Amino acid sequence: MGQIKALIEKAKSDNELMAKLDALGKKDAGADEIIKLAKEYGFTVTADEIDQLKNESVKTGEIKEEDLEAVAGGGTQNRYDPNTCKGMTRTKYECVGFLSECWCDHYRCVYERKHNDGWTLFMHSCAMEAFPRYQGYGSGNPG
Repeated sequence: MGQIKALIEKAKSDNELMAKLDALGKKDAGADEIIKLAKEYGFTVTADEIDQLKNESVKTGEIKEEDLEAVAGGGTQNRYDPNTCKGMTRTKYECVGFLSECWCDHYRCVYERKHNDGWTLFMHSCAMEAFPRYQGYGSGNPG
């Protein structure tokens, strides 16, 4: 999964690439479009890598240690847009970015407790108050 992660890391410092990834993410582009863009930037990404990354946090419902380090280490960006974010009712693409790998500076997802169905619940909030604070799964779905 190294190539897709490397592509996302590059996008965090390349506004043009991030804009292209955001456009693909917002339209829920297929793997073929993501692979094509990655190739333009010198990365060899596979459909399996993309699927694995998409399903990783949804399967576990938990945030991995390296993801926490990325957030703490500045792997975020100001993704807040008052035209898009105001009036949201829950976590959306704008909060977490491409493949949930580039969180908005204002988004917080804090461990809450284990749910009786075995999944972990988190408290989701936005410092800009784009949506009300709520309890939900790691994927952002209310719980």
